Amino acid sequence: MSKTKNGTGTTRSTRRMSRPRRILLASVLLLGVMVYYLTPYVITPQAMSDGLEQALSEKLGAPARIEGDTVISYWPRPSVTATAVSVSRPDGTGPLVYGNASRLTANFGLPGALLGHLSFSDIALDGAVIILEQSDASQGQPANALGRTLADIQSGNDVSAQANGPDELYITNSTLGFTQHGETTIVKNVNAELDWPVLSGRAHLSGSALLADRNTQVNLDAGQAAAILAGRSSPIQLGISSDTANINFDGTASRNRPYLLDGTFSLSTNALQDLMAKLGVESRLLSHVDNASLNGKVSRSGDSLRFSPVELTIGAAEGNGVLDIVPASPDGPVGISATMAFQDVPLFDAQSSFPAWIDAVATGLEDSVDADLPLPDLDLRVSAGSVRLSDVTLRDVAASIMRTREQTSFDIADSRLDDGSLFAHVVVRNDGTASVRMNAKNVRSGPLFKQLGLSVPLESESFDLEMSYNAELPLSEGGQDDPTGHFQFTARAGNLSWLDLGAILQSIRTSDNFAFSPLKRVPFAFTSIAGRGSVSGTMVHLETLEMETAEGRIRLAGDVDIGTGEIQAMMTTWGKTPQDNPISVRINGNALAALARRIDTPPELLTE
Repeated sequence: MSKTKNGTGTTRSTRRMSRPRRILLASVLLLGVMVYYLTPYVITPQAMSDGLEQALSEKLGAPARIEGDTVISYWPRPSVTATAVSVSRPDGTGPLVYGNASRLTANFGLPGALLGHLSFSDIALDGAVIILEQSDASQGQPANALGRTLADIQSGNDVSAQANGPDELYITNSTLGFTQHGETTIVKNVNAELDWPVLSGRAHLSGSALLADRNTQVNLDAGQAAAILAGRSSPIQLGISSDTANINFDGTASRNRPYLLDGTFSLSTNALQDLMAKLGVESRLLSHVDNASLNGKVSRSGDSLRFSPVELTIGAAEGNGVLDIVPASPDGPVGISATMAFQDVPLFDAQSSFPAWIDAVATGLEDSVDADLPLPDLDLRVSAGSVRLSDVTLRDVAASIMRTREQTSFDIADSRLDDGSLFAHVVVRNDGTASVRMNAKNVRSGPLFKQLGLSVPLESESFDLEMSYNAELPLSEGGQDDPTGHFQFTARAGNLSWLDLGAILQSIRTSDNFAFSPLKRVPFAFTSIAGRGSVSGTMVHLETLEMETAEGRIRLAGDVDIGTGEIQAMMTTWGKTPQDNPISVRINGNALAALARRIDTPPELLTE
């Protein structure tokens, strides 16, 4: 009996407890039905349009308008889509953000919307044109929340509780315009995602855009994005990549020059010329190089970026050292100074001759005088185990290159060539002139003359040369009309392929007058040779040219026009023994024919 009563009591209790549940369930169902039927009347397209306009206006500080349709969706999340959205240019200071979008989509909170408190998140813009303008106004109220945050940072105020950022912002098929001082830089084909919850906090940007006519991926993480915009520094991680270049930086940066303050930097490219042009650097001397890379630690040094240590690869040349770069400014072009050590520098594809190299430098200087892309200022100190040119290889090279707005100078302070040495100083001015000084000792004459772009019919394995000259440019392609300078040389054991000296010497001993053709050139052996003279235009003046041969001694002095072939000279020959009297002839002629006439040997030569 007791068991039955207990069982009956339990059943009644259960029924009493289920009644509140039924009431709650009914209330929920009723509320759901009310929401379902009343929501379209409470959350109307016009109300959402007004709410979006108000939110955009408050955020950006300027009137916003929606002139197209507004569509509301509740699945999978409550969202609104509006078309033909625009925001006017704000008044005030600080960064101004305005533009238009073909379509705007945003999520919204349903409970808040039902209560009349609209809030939007995850805004997506498609087909937008967004202008980010740095206002020239220096006084007045900030135009928007971002401007107020930057003003507080710049004045040193606490920004820990500043305004919310755009949170998550998605941009597709859009265009960005960056305006400053009345000039706008356009970036097209922008597809990006911005995650910036709090304006004074961390921001992350990832996406792609058309930069320098190439589709480029950008990934940026800034610890304090607003601080960078306010001219302060912030930790950042930056990655930029395209099919031609990759750039990465991890460290501290600022929007002020020199931008990167401290961290690690790497750059690699397979299109060096395009990259140099976009960075404001031009060099025809590297026109044959496509691949390059730079890796190192970077820090700020005054107004420059110092990479130390740095590993630099240009083509097949690899080096390390210290590199300083001063970014371009209205006051001047990019400045580059470096002290680098390379192992092997192959320059087979560089300008094939010395005059062509000078002309390349000169062309760049002339073009840069009024160009939009001026040449960089250079101060480079370079050492290399070897420098392989098209015709010679220099070893243990110490060189420097300096470029200013007026000229470029190139110095080989020390180098080994063959079993000897080579020193050189070259100045190329942007007024179209060049100066050259060179000193070579104990080198092979043939490869040296070929590299210098000179046609000299002298072959020797042990050749010394000192020369200096000034010239109007260009030097190559027959442009050597006005060089002026001096030269001096010596050589051991070789041959001279100028005129048929063997036949001329035989005729001297048997004839008082004879004709010969300067076109006939037969190698003439000597045991030593020494000469000095000067050059003026196409005229070469031989002050003296003396040769020791197996048959005796020869001395030649006079003038040769290398342009017309005209020759006026005196030749004197001595036999092998002191008893042999010297014989002298006067030579006159041109490129086709010449006449030699015996003359009395000058008294000063009789005593030699």
